[in-house]
Amino acid sequence: MAVIQAVWRKSYEQIVDYVSCHPELARQIGFSGHTISKGRYWERRQALGILPFLFFFLGLVGQLVRLGVITGKELIVDSTLLKAWYSNDPDATWQKYAGKKALFGYKVHTVLCHQTDLPVFVWVTAAHVHDSQVGWLILLFAALWYGFRVLVVYADAAYFDGKMFKIVHTVLHAHPAIHYNLRRAGKRKLATLFFLEQWQRLVTAPRTAIERHFAWMKRYFGLKDFQGCTLLRTTQFVLLTYIAAVAIALAAHRYQRPDLYRRRSMVLAHL
Repeated sequence: MAVIQAVWRKSYEQIVDYVSCHPELARQIGFSGHTISKGRYWERRQALGILPFLFFFLGLVGQLVRLGVITGKELIVDSTLLKAWYSNDPDATWQKYAGKKALFGYKVHTVLCHQTDLPVFVWVTAAHVHDSQVGWLILLFAALWYGFRVLVVYADAAYFDGKMFKIVHTVLHAHPAIHYNLRRAGKRKLATLFFLEQWQRLVTAPRTAIERHFAWMKRYFGLKDFQGCTLLRTTQFVLLTYIAAVAIALAAHRYQRPDLYRRRSMVLAHL
């Protein structure tokens, strides 16, 4: 029921009414006789915690891996900020980047398969957590969980860290195409600026794919429309949103429409 709510982007009231008015749907998702009320649905969903949603997401991605849609040869790691709904959210924190307005909320860390621009893993932390603290961990987990033979890993300058390089090069035996911040070069390294600029051009193009992914998730899958508080509820919401994205891609593949992998409304209309 929660997955249907995420895919169709319905509120708690709308999904409860929708299921109660469609007996066949209610039967297919496990109800026998009476359906559930809004309050009871909210309580049971909260009691599930995070793991059922996480393993459901991993299972959907695993199906796409077995079907050959996701290869994992080229992975991209990045994160995006998610604004907290309540100003007094106990788990949210402040984060400010240079030249940008400070944001109070959470950070969504994502590993993306570059071949299809589909997510293979996602995790949520407070906004202040630095990308380098989480990036190497989710990358390692995704590669080992699915058994990927990774050839190259793309990341921005926030992941330019010794541990990240060690995981990519030594553990995964892949090529680390990680962005280098020219401001770190210093005056003594001006001779290498030309090569650093060429390196930037090499790694920037693939990284724009994950920026498009975040924009797509926020606009068409409702990632930015979260209304709730606490890290638990935020993580549930993010996982359900990513489940919806992967489920849409799986449905499009079964209908032999790879052009609709990320087009939620067109897939739902086709179904």
